[in-house]
Amino acid sequence: MKNMHVKPARRAAAVLTAAGMISSCAVGTADDGKDGGGKTVAYPTKGISVLAPGSPGGGWDTRARGMSQALTQCKVIGEKATVSNKPGAGGTIGLAEFLKHKGDAHQLVVMDTVTVLGGIAVNKSPVDLKSLTPVAGLTSSPSAVVVPKDSPYKDLKSLLADLRKKPKSIKWTGGSLGGGDHIQAALLGKSKGVSPDKINYVPTGGGGETVSLLLNGAATVGISTVTELRGQIEAKALKVLAFTEKPEGQEIKGIDAPSLAELGLEAAAVRSVGGVLAPSGLSDAQQQAVVDTVRKMRSSSCWKDVLKRNDWADAWTPGDRFGDLIQRQEGPVNKVLEELGLVK
Repeated sequence: MKNMHVKPARRAAAVLTAAGMISSCAVGTADDGKDGGGKTVAYPTKGISVLAPGSPGGGWDTRARGMSQALTQCKVIGEKATVSNKPGAGGTIGLAEFLKHKGDAHQLVVMDTVTVLGGIAVNKSPVDLKSLTPVAGLTSSPSAVVVPKDSPYKDLKSLLADLRKKPKSIKWTGGSLGGGDHIQAALLGKSKGVSPDKINYVPTGGGGETVSLLLNGAATVGISTVTELRGQIEAKALKVLAFTEKPEGQEIKGIDAPSLAELGLEAAAVRSVGGVLAPSGLSDAQQQAVVDTVRKMRSSSCWKDVLKRNDWADAWTPGDRFGDLIQRQEGPVNKVLEELGLVK
């Protein structure tokens, strides 16, 4: 079960449509990822360090701190769990730093599949996710397509109609260049016959910058997670045209807007799964010990509170199944990036 040279999953962890879209059905199943009776090791034997390769307050930072809280407050572990940040280049700066922890099961890093795969490709990063040890996919985060409150666009249909006629007139903003938000904008355009390289996109470092560009009129439409946008949505400074998805088909508390699936655009929806990796060089027993610890955390009331607080859906995909998911998404991500003109 070592690293990401994995066996085929018993159930498909990702669905990649013929059009090369990126979606996922990574949810908890009876297949819990255990390797069926190998050696066991004591874990943890010291504090756990969780790296968030993004800025404080962003989505990765929120997940890392949620993990730290759940591990300690619900007494999943008896040791400390600390969080550090190393932002930049779609997570690849932090991941490059993480490589030095080879063989140390007490070092973990949070990431999102589509965002990190995009960051690696766009930044020509030497980081190879296959060299790291998959621990688990944990969450999927619904994103919102939003416009300022005074926008002339009352629904996504009208915005996409103008995008089709005058692609450059619609100024999109969201997260990193080549990340999940950028790919989402490209696929929405592509669904209406607009070539991805015609999308006018301004990347930012996260939800705060995205909101600023929308509110000062520098952007027409933005994409970011509901967690990062909720404050401005509830203050009615931004209005939601659509959600990329709704957790388990449920309404998102306090916000009335359709999902892309409800608008007939399910094939254009991007679902990046947020998860956890460990360094390379772990034994099968060490990997299993980390997976088991994160599994206990995922079952705790503290983690369930974290999911609820952040509008996250559970996307439990343990061990090698998470490695398989990452590999399945890599090709479609790179295809869209080629169409955007960001990679050759």
